[in-house]
Amino acid sequence: MAKNTHRRGATRKPVRKERQPMSWGKPDIAWGPLLRNTFIIMFVFVTALSVVWLQKEDTLPILHVTVDGELTHVDKASLVAAVKPYVTGSFINIDVAKLREAGESAPWVKQIQVKRSWPDTIHLVVEEQQAIAKWGQAGLVNSDGDLFYPPKSSFPKELTLLKGPESTNTLMVKRYAEIVEMFGPIGLELSSITMDNRRSWSLYIKGGMTVKLGRADSENRLKRFVALYTTQFSEYQDQINIVDMRYTNGLAINWKSGKQPEFNGTV
Repeated sequence: MAKNTHRRGATRKPVRKERQPMSWGKPDIAWGPLLRNTFIIMFVFVTALSVVWLQKEDTLPILHVTVDGELTHVDKASLVAAVKPYVTGSFINIDVAKLREAGESAPWVKQIQVKRSWPDTIHLVVEEQQAIAKWGQAGLVNSDGDLFYPPKSSFPKELTLLKGPESTNTLMVKRYAEIVEMFGPIGLELSSITMDNRRSWSLYIKGGMTVKLGRADSENRLKRFVALYTTQFSEYQDQINIVDMRYTNGLAINWKSGKQPEFNGTV
């Protein structure tokens, strides 16, 4: 009788391969980058087209010009008329610099800020000149020493007159402010200040008194005048014609005709 024989040894298990998904065909074109580039090109094209369209004068024309600011002397209608020839082009490409320049050339206008108000309005914010004194017979001067020349009929009344050589307006305004500060506490008001071509200063005070400071050391002479006026001769102000401070250690007084006090000589 035959015997069943069993062979011993390692049994090799079959390796099961992963089943690959069926490929239905791989596209030859990368659609993502292509779509992105196409979108960029279209965006640039539409933007350029829009810019050209917006810059056409008949696309967004300027229909209104408004004026604002704390104005006393500036006439709004006259200012609009002055800038109107430069209100050309569209809302986008209007020449703001030329418009501002035209507006600032108007009398009493110090500076203008130009603002756009969508879709058809230009808004002018005006800073008006503030005159602190007259300059010569034809001009005015502001606190920065800038000269401007509005019609004389618009000059404010009671302004102090400053007269000096050309290009000394800034210096004279600075000195004027210092003198006003010194004269305030002693009750003196200036009617005019002059500086001649030799840089010699003279002060003309309301009431008829003149103070001659000369050229050299005029600041210290002014301080000396204030001190002596306060302590020695303020009561004689209406009788004094000229106070001459061009002395090293004193001053000389010239009295108005018929108003000389009993004492005589140099103070």
